[in-house]
Amino acid sequence: MARVTIEDCLKEIDNTFDICSLASKRAKDIASGVVEPMLDCKDKPAVIALREIAEKKINMNYFDISNTEVSENQLPKGISEEEIIEELGQKLDETSDNTSVTTDDQSPNTDEETDAPITASPVTTDDQSPNTDEETNTPINIKPE
Repeated sequence: MARVTIEDCLKEIDNTFDICSLASKRAKDIASGVVEPMLDCKDKPAVIALREIAEKKINMNYFDISNTEVSENQLPKGISEEEIIEELGQKLDETSDNTSVTTDDQSPNTDEETDAPITASPVTTDDQSPNTDEETNTPINIKPE
């Protein structure tokens, strides 16, 4: 096959979106070195992926197979997936135990120094002196430009 096209792949997979998705995933895996090409050629990863689809070397099951291979390659050697899940569960339990805080000594709406209840006062706007200096409480004249 001198030149591979989508039409060649349509004979094996009848949906162009699926072909593009599959070829894209396979090409990314080949380019990153996660998997080796099944064909011996010196083409770019996208062309290799399309050739593999056209020659029935890969199919739509590749997504599941690839994800499994990638996750297994990322796991440290000698540790199973179940051990990692168990360890992560223990870490989550430890962090959830450490983050739970009880406030039995004080109610949430008290001043820490005096234990006096804190009350909220409504925010109002004073129309008579909207622009006052906070320290001296004197009016400030602001002229529009």
